[in-house]
Amino acid sequence: MDGKNYSASLVSKRFWFYETKQYIEMLNDGMTSDEIQRLSENENVFGAASNSRAKEIFNTVRRRVNILDEEIQAIFPKLNIDNQKIIIFISVLLLNDLILEFMLEVYQVQLQKGQMQLTVTDYKAFFSEKQRTNETVASWKPYTYNRLGSAYKKYLLEAGLIREDGEADLMTLKVIDPKVLQWLRVIGRPDIIRAITGGLQ
Repeated sequence: MDGKNYSASLVSKRFWFYETKQYIEMLNDGMTSDEIQRLSENENVFGAASNSRAKEIFNTVRRRVNILDEEIQAIFPKLNIDNQKIIIFISVLLLNDLILEFMLEVYQVQLQKGQMQLTVTDYKAFFSEKQRTNETVASWKPYTYNRLGSAYKKYLLEAGLIREDGEADLMTLKVIDPKVLQWLRVIGRPDIIRAITGGLQ
């Protein structure tokens, strides 16, 4: 994917499932983003450890939810918890080109081959290739690749797409709700369907 904006921002940002779910629920209850922000600042509704963390959680969650349209926000509460987590992961994929490419070039390929595991080597090989082909990625310090690999693993774990099993993480194929699949097709993102399902749905 040429012309992409690669970022290492996921190193410092967590999955924040419950915070995102809470934000969507408040929107669906008729609250505005500004009202939610005031609750975050004045009442710490997201349970952040500090004011700066509260601001980071709010800004990240708002950005992720804003990339989802009102249709998917409306059906979110009706989805099972597995699909709610997938929706939040999709919002991350929509905002972050690099982790999307990891899903397409590594996760999807493993699914299609029937090799249902990821190892540290898979993450390292991905970043080595990006380092070779992209000036931005090449400029990062070595520890950034390690931290990003750990962050990607945590995101996949929290999204329910892998589970730890010794040295290799086992990939867990999820059944994506038909309404979510249809929404991704309507917004023109069959690549995300392939990234998560390997084209098996």
